[in-house]
Amino acid sequence: MSRRTHVNLNDDNVNVMFASKVKMLVDLIKPQDFYGVLGRGSAKTSDIVAERSMDIIYDMPRSYQMFLSDTYANALTNVLPALIEGWQRKGWKEGIHFITDKRPPAHFKNPYKPPLSYKHSISIFNGCHFVLGSLDQPSGLAGASYQHRYGDEARLLKKKKLDRSTPALRGEYAAFGHSVYYMGNTFTTDMPNIILNDDDWIMNMEKEMDQEQIELALHAALVLNEIKQEIIAQKQIGNTSELARLKKSLQDWTCQWTRIRKGSTFFYAASSFVNVDILTDGYFSANLKALGPEEFKSAILSFKIAISKGEKFYGALGDHHFYEDGVNNSYYDRFSILDTIEESSLALRYIDHNAKLECGVDFGDMSSIISGQQRGNYLYGLKEFYTLAPENEVELGRKFRDFYKHHPVKLLDMYYDRSGNQNSKTKRDWASALKRAIEKDENGNSTGWVVNLMSLNQATILQEEEYQFANRMLTESFPNLPKIRMDKFLCKCCKSSLELTKIMVKTDRKGSRTIHKDKSSEKLPLASRPMFSTNFSDAFKYWIYRRSFVDKVNTHSSFTTTDPSMI
Repeated sequence: MSRRTHVNLNDDNVNVMFASKVKMLVDLIKPQDFYGVLGRGSAKTSDIVAERSMDIIYDMPRSYQMFLSDTYANALTNVLPALIEGWQRKGWKEGIHFITDKRPPAHFKNPYKPPLSYKHSISIFNGCHFVLGSLDQPSGLAGASYQHRYGDEARLLKKKKLDRSTPALRGEYAAFGHSVYYMGNTFTTDMPNIILNDDDWIMNMEKEMDQEQIELALHAALVLNEIKQEIIAQKQIGNTSELARLKKSLQDWTCQWTRIRKGSTFFYAASSFVNVDILTDGYFSANLKALGPEEFKSAILSFKIAISKGEKFYGALGDHHFYEDGVNNSYYDRFSILDTIEESSLALRYIDHNAKLECGVDFGDMSSIISGQQRGNYLYGLKEFYTLAPENEVELGRKFRDFYKHHPVKLLDMYYDRSGNQNSKTKRDWASALKRAIEKDENGNSTGWVVNLMSLNQATILQEEEYQFANRMLTESFPNLPKIRMDKFLCKCCKSSLELTKIMVKTDRKGSRTIHKDKSSEKLPLASRPMFSTNFSDAFKYWIYRRSFVDKVNTHSSFTTTDPSMI
């Protein structure tokens, strides 16, 4: 966060700034390229990127600029609202300084070339035109010309796809080549977590920084700052002769500062403590309690974390088990940047709208669902859902119904832990409660859904059985088993859970060793469990560990029933 005071001195505009250390460095150096790895709560988008983008907008009026995100959904719901909120906090008003998704009013200047479309774009009063780009459709940017590129949550932006947008940084040197920001980049993120398969390309940008150049730019900026302070002081006492000398010095140093900054790259990594004066001590203690020590190290302290492949319970899990193009972005054309986004199965690319759905469910104070379909030789994980206490099966069922309300075939096969039926005689068991919550709405009216309970009478699935079967299925070495493919974005908590789950080897009194799942993460604070606990991995287990699959690779398994619904 920052606070700015404006002091008008004839044609000069001198600003007195109060800001965090990293914000002051960015404001002083003003490099061509800025790459920031900053902890949560450091106001990356709403303060640092918002004000830097305003500087760039003023420096390159009528230019084209692109704002990249991993998906349109993330950009529309998280990234751009934070950017716009930052602009508004700094005095810009919608309709006066910027407008979204439609042709701007007559008092706005035109960009250097007419836009082909105003959808998912922001028009600025001085003619700048911001275009929203999604890396799940990078080809949409490659044919255009842009003068600056932005990206938030850079850890989610895959380098190979990001590189495909680089050729679009080009054009109109005669109009914009004067600007330090021409063909520049602005990317921020919290610390990439390679355990979660974040892309850590941004960490390599430190090597691109010429430290001597940055130090010179900072030195020149500090000299300019001192001159501006002197201008304020001399203006107050009315010393016109000294003011004239200071203004000449200001011009000279501004030229030097601008020349030094050309082609500059500034990389900076910092924890959330850079904003401690705004956040206060309570923010950090609350986050430590909510996130747990491991996530706190990464998200708040900006520490790198890693886990070796040998420690992973799902050691055969790889990038190929996840797809990034599971959403038809044309679905989001109906929404404007400031609209509330409604997620729906209508947007899914790999769904068969005319077939039943399947899901795996894990119950507890955190309850989770991984829903999907088997289509041919593939088992698709389409969408995850979860609730945290005090929410219960009613809320979990409603989340499922809301997302799939337009699915024509309202038939669901539900696989779950046998404990889900442990109170079935009293009609109060978890599985039956979730079945009712899907089949009936809050008023007891039928929703049209029919839920088949597929795990009646199933024995406990031993963790060693799960380990052996899951990794056999993930290696894709059994042609009669379907190949798992899950949506990287709509199943991100399940993906994280699978990637973080560790193996544990136990030895009994007789010296026999057995493989187990380290479930200590299920003691994390509730808010951290969706992404960082083994809970979702259990929902995944019930989803894949079904008799029709297991019997193809095992003759000895947990299935002891002859109930035909289990087949």
